Amino acid sequence: MRLTAMLLCVLGTGCAGSMSNISDLRDAAPEWYEARKVEFQGRGYPSLGEVPENTTYKSRQSTLFKTGTEREEIRKAFFADPRSEPANLTATEISAWGRELRERVQANIPPADFLTDREIALMRARFERPRARR
Repeated sequence: MRLTAMLLCVLGTGCAGSMSNISDLRDAAPEWYEARKVEFQGRGYPSLGEVPENTTYKSRQSTLFKTGTEREEIRKAFFADPRSEPANLTATEISAWGRELRERVQANIPPADFLTDREIALMRARFERPRARR
């Protein structure tokens, strides 16, 4: 009985000390801790009825429509870029260029090195052995 009472006293003292340590840790928590705690508890999220209406949509949509002078400036800037110039080759010249490029690529491909039928037959004769069957 004395042992039990003594054990309870020791445990009570240890628990009291650890509770004060926990409260000290809560006080020393970083500032993001409270926001994160609220997030995990599921509070702080807006309900669907509280979603604000997007009032900037119409103003953003109105920027898509340009005046005639703005469209002309955009067109001039587009055609001033050297990448906007059309191809100076005809369709037949483009096809000839493609064939030439294909031939150069084909020239760099090594020939296929597959087994011949005779080599396959020799390998089968060498490795094929009768197996026991039930």
